[in-house]
Amino acid sequence: MILKTYAVPHPPIILPEIGRGEEKKIAKTTSAFQRMAREIAELQPDTLLISSPHAPMFSDGFFILGGDREWGDLSAFGVRGVREEAAIDKTFADELRGALLRRALSASVMSLGRRGLDHGTLIPLRFIHQEYREFRLVLIGLSLLPGMTHREIGRAVAQVSEKLGRRAVYIASGDLSHVLKEDGPYGFKPEGPRFDAEIVRIFNEGDLEGLFVMDPQVLEQAAECGLRSFQMMTGTLDGRPYEAELYSYEGPFGVGYAVASFTPN
Repeated sequence: MILKTYAVPHPPIILPEIGRGEEKKIAKTTSAFQRMAREIAELQPDTLLISSPHAPMFSDGFFILGGDREWGDLSAFGVRGVREEAAIDKTFADELRGALLRRALSASVMSLGRRGLDHGTLIPLRFIHQEYREFRLVLIGLSLLPGMTHREIGRAVAQVSEKLGRRAVYIASGDLSHVLKEDGPYGFKPEGPRFDAEIVRIFNEGDLEGLFVMDPQVLEQAAECGLRSFQMMTGTLDGRPYEAELYSYEGPFGVGYAVASFTPN
């Protein structure tokens, strides 16, 4: 019952309230987000699943958002007028935890408390809410466990979605390299463009198996934050043919932003 999956970045600067004109430099990314939101509105999912590298992360297990409702804002970025709120799919969260425990994988269903929704979750929600709100949210954190373990989480997500009869859309939130430019947040390393070029190829060709065989040296130096999220997304598609489309890729601020979709046939 996974209707479609997306890989998206989460740059706060994409919002006019933060970008203050700089967001125009990533207009293609904005257009891709808007297209995604329109497509989700057409699909009318019951549940929206998001994996975010900025949700609580455990070294040997996985966070799953609990509670009834959750909200977040971008006050950490100096802006208080940007706030998003969503109802939580508690049944899905509890079923997913059980499915992971049966796989001998540690998982905790928890609220976020004062922390609130992270920007890796809030940015895609901001665009989706402009087109569609009739869904419940499932938020999953990443882990320091291997890529194939994250893939297994995705497989469990797909199985729970089918068991519950949920029409679901999965969003893998994650930026690409942060070392694309000397004047970027972490300077320049040649592994940054190499990593981004490979992710763009993988998304463009639909070669998601390539996410699991990347050069460890490149990964160590590329300063990426999205790979495990993309690997988790891959698991939701396992055993099903799909069509892939790269909507956009940009990196003018020294961080790579890619938007892509994967539609099961």
